[in-house]
Amino acid sequence: MSNISTADLCDAHESDVSVLEPMLAHFGGRSQLRGSVQTVKVFEDNVLVKAELAKPGDGRVLVVDGGGSLRCALVGDVLAQMAVDNGWAGIIVYGA
Repeated sequence: MSNISTADLCDAHESDVSVLEPMLAHFGGRSQLRGSVQTVKVFEDNVLVKAELAKPGDGRVLVVDGGGSLRCALVGDVLAQMAVDNGWAGIIVYGA
């Protein structure tokens, strides 16, 4: 995998991407992550998140679209540890 900056990626695919408000919080031990992306869309339920993280991650990044809801935690310490144990490179969550 080559090193491509976020800005260059957005410029190259301007009609296909949008940029989120700077509301992300970092909770992991790494300052950067990269890998193929696996997405899952959920709303106030983490059953599908758990199912994905139970699979081998093979260095992928799980992007969870939780609809921005802050009423239900989608990833906690147990699922984060499952991700580490199963070889996921990281998790990005839009929601709680």
